[in-house]
Amino acid sequence: MRISLLLILFSFLFALNTHALLGAGSNYKWWKDPKIASELDLSKDQVRSIERIFSSYKKRIVLYQKQLRTSEVELKKELQNPNAKKEDVLKLIEGIEDTKSAYTRTKVEMYLKVKDVLTPEQVTKLHKIKVRFRPYNK
Repeated sequence: MRISLLLILFSFLFALNTHALLGAGSNYKWWKDPKIASELDLSKDQVRSIERIFSSYKKRIVLYQKQLRTSEVELKKELQNPNAKKEDVLKLIEGIEDTKSAYTRTKVEMYLKVKDVLTPEQVTKLHKIKVRFRPYNK
């Protein structure tokens, strides 16, 4: 159930998470890119609103990313430990899944707020731009 919910939520993140256009390691602000802003016909008010939304979520997103990296390293070490207990490994996995869920929920909240700033036409155009950047991740 949790996995299918995550898959559904990820599908909503088609355009607006903090690194949708250039990959997971990027802090690319697509709304400040002159070409993209022009193509979307973003107003200055929209750019300011999106920046405020992004800024309000950035700390939480970075924190979840850091927690995930740390937890995944810890899980890898535990899996390599010949004396690892099943309960400990399962507890680590549960913590990772909880963090992933909170991370996804945060990105979806941010996406929905940004989506409210854009017109339906802009949302459609943004999705097409994202596909151009990452054609195999439709």
